[in-house]
Amino acid sequence: MCIFTVYLATTMRHLLRKITIGQIILGGCLITLLYAILSQGTYHADEHFQILEYAHMKLFGTPTPDNLAWEYPAMMRPGLQPLIAYCTGSLLLALGLYSPFVHVFLLQLLSGAFSVTVLLFFMGAVRKDLGTLSWRKWYLILGFFLWFMAYLHVHFSAEMISGNALLLLAALFLRYRESNGNREFTWGMAMGAAAGLAFIVKFQTGFALAGFGLWLLFFLRRWKLYTGIALGFIVLLGIGALSDYWLYGKWVCTPINYLTENILHGAMSNFEHEPWWYYLTAPILEGGIFFGLLALIATLYFFIRRPRHIVTWMLIPFLLIHFFLVHKELRFFFPVLFFVPWFIVVLIRNMPRKIIGSRPWHYTVALLAVLNLCAMIYPLTIDTPALYFAKLMRRYCEDKERVTVLIPWGEQTYYSIYQGIGTPRMAIATFYMPDNMKWECPQGEDSVELRARALSAAGEQVVILSSDPQLHETSPLPLHKLTWSPYPNWVIRYFNFNDWTRFTIRSKNIYEIKTGESHL
Repeated sequence: MCIFTVYLATTMRHLLRKITIGQIILGGCLITLLYAILSQGTYHADEHFQILEYAHMKLFGTPTPDNLAWEYPAMMRPGLQPLIAYCTGSLLLALGLYSPFVHVFLLQLLSGAFSVTVLLFFMGAVRKDLGTLSWRKWYLILGFFLWFMAYLHVHFSAEMISGNALLLLAALFLRYRESNGNREFTWGMAMGAAAGLAFIVKFQTGFALAGFGLWLLFFLRRWKLYTGIALGFIVLLGIGALSDYWLYGKWVCTPINYLTENILHGAMSNFEHEPWWYYLTAPILEGGIFFGLLALIATLYFFIRRPRHIVTWMLIPFLLIHFFLVHKELRFFFPVLFFVPWFIVVLIRNMPRKIIGSRPWHYTVALLAVLNLCAMIYPLTIDTPALYFAKLMRRYCEDKERVTVLIPWGEQTYYSIYQGIGTPRMAIATFYMPDNMKWECPQGEDSVELRARALSAAGEQVVILSSDPQLHETSPLPLHKLTWSPYPNWVIRYFNFNDWTRFTIRSKNIYEIKTGESHL
């Protein structure tokens, strides 16, 4: 391993000297395309239920509003991303190319293209700050190939779009400063549009925008610029209002509804509570010890060294407010990650040259490159359990006339989430369901058994989803368990420490009423 690391470190130094910025960009575009094709699973269920299911309802009429997530009747989620998903789905239908997987690919391709464009635009804005050609290369390498950046760039979620919009806002402002005040109103319009986009897809970015506005008031009183920003922001708010009207069928103010439900009505308190120091440990634990720690240190270093920088004023309010919210998730910090490649370059560039020029440093970088490559390959070769389950069920239904899936009321499956906020409901994921599948959620202890017998007697194929891994042994129904795993044999054989591959599927069991055991 040591010899390999030495060889890799030497190779990387020679490669960095010879490779051009154009070649890095080309490689970055190719890896982004590869992720758009192969990395289609979601990081969090909200990415699915608050975008794809809304679009699917508008395209096909399912699920009905009663089986959408609780945020839909509360009319608190923005409609812009569901509208974009609806438009891309309509285009595929018109071309006769629709499938849910092609649909997601197209959305991820759009998200990846937006990410690449903003990344390159921001590099142009900070090119003087990056300094030499070598550091600009490193910025692009980190921006394209750091494993969590490659993963995030293509995901069509609110955190990703808003993060890119904040990066775009910062880039527009830095470029405006280089313009010596020329075309202030036009620059302001562009900045207002970027700020408006960040806000209408993720309302929490309003705290970052507040920091941006305060910096302007303290350090740059340019009323013509303010007018342009206000107008651009209002235009995007109007687009957001129109998309909300399309989604809900009435004029609503989703930011006010979001605040009312989560804060005034206390909906946020229904979710898991985390301690205040959660955000100091979660990036390290979930982002990988080395990469998460590096991102955290680089961000803090930037804030300390550049306290008056507008990016510092944008991000600190955004980060701090989340420390005070009782419900915390690492994905809430994802918009900040789009700045991390720049922060890392600033950190390393200011380190003593005797450190970054030493052999131990080069060997460390080479070792991190190997770990990063492994982390990049994993999501390209293995589907998330939820996506694997969706593909598995589609294969199961291929040779059958009709399949009815019974989901006991309250069960958490890859097709359903039980939600007790407001009117208790089962949120159903129909986006990946095949056309010959229907679902039911019987209520009551004996209702699943009675309904299964009735459907089976009528000649229908019945599948039951259950968290009980022994249901086929305890149920009076003639059940057979369909064994499945999203992980290939080589992962289970060589990397299944403490049987971790069972954690995501042990409560996601599939049973069919059929003679003979089946394996999927």
